[in-house]
Amino acid sequence: MADSLRRLINNESCRILQEKLENWYKDYHINSCDQNLNRCCEIIEMNSMIQGQLFTILNQTAREGGHYAGVETIKSRLLPWLGTCFSSTTSGRPFETSLSLIQVC
Repeated sequence: MADSLRRLINNESCRILQEKLENWYKDYHINSCDQNLNRCCEIIEMNSMIQGQLFTILNQTAREGGHYAGVETIKSRLLPWLGTCFSSTTSGRPFETSLSLIQVC
């Protein structure tokens, strides 16, 4: 698991994602609708790649802990978030990216 985490850090994808967000924010008002939608899609795609790597690390970590290790953490933190937060954008409230999102869910 540590190797997967090291690779995630070394490929700097999180830093690049932050830079893309900042650049999009700077240009948002001068971009066309299509340009903004394309940028958003690009960021969502990149974010999903990072999430995929994180889920791989989560899976590896859970396996390292044994058969029932981590079950309570997954039940209390991950499952509620997966069950409700992905639909938060349709509930009318803005999607948050801070840690308070996990606490709300």
